[in-house]
Amino acid sequence: MENNTHPMYSPIAEVLNKTGRYSQLELVLFEKELLYRKLKREDYLLTKGEICSSVYFIIEGALYQYKINSEQDKSIIDLNLAKDCVLNYKSFILQEPSAYYIQAYEDTSIYELSIDSIHKLIAISPSFLQMGRLMDETLFRIEFYDNNFSPDEKYEHILNNKPQIIQKFSQKLIASYLNITPETLSRVRSRYFSL
Repeated sequence: MENNTHPMYSPIAEVLNKTGRYSQLELVLFEKELLYRKLKREDYLLTKGEICSSVYFIIEGALYQYKINSEQDKSIIDLNLAKDCVLNYKSFILQEPSAYYIQAYEDTSIYELSIDSIHKLIAISPSFLQMGRLMDETLFRIEFYDNNFSPDEKYEHILNNKPQIIQKFSQKLIASYLNITPETLSRVRSRYFSL
């Protein structure tokens, strides 16, 4: 893993601006707090038992968040691509050890914003309280997705909203993400494409 500074990546400013309105000065202050990092394929961003003390913004590459189930298999919690905000919500908010892992699916570049930097930014300008929407959106996406869609609806949702997931990740990871077996995913795909 390599750490250094890197010029501001405009899609990150784009992601931040989706949470609210920020002045140019606030965007510059935000940029100064970001740490640029590179992860190699299979590097861990967070392991079980560690406390999630940062929010991550993917510049390029892909990450996935998972837990190890009772069969010692990876149970996928979330699949993330460029422009996604990534964190272990519960560990971050409660500052308690993570029950999940966050790992690079491929070589990935990210910006890291530590919890200390977030507090510093909020102390400078209350506008930065709006960043909480990024974290809330992450939790909502995971919980809503798991609890409200059938396998067919989940697959259709991915195709309509994040088709890059289908192109980027293996069928095994996608099936786990959808909480279905690879065989069920195969049937869902064939039903969807036979329409």
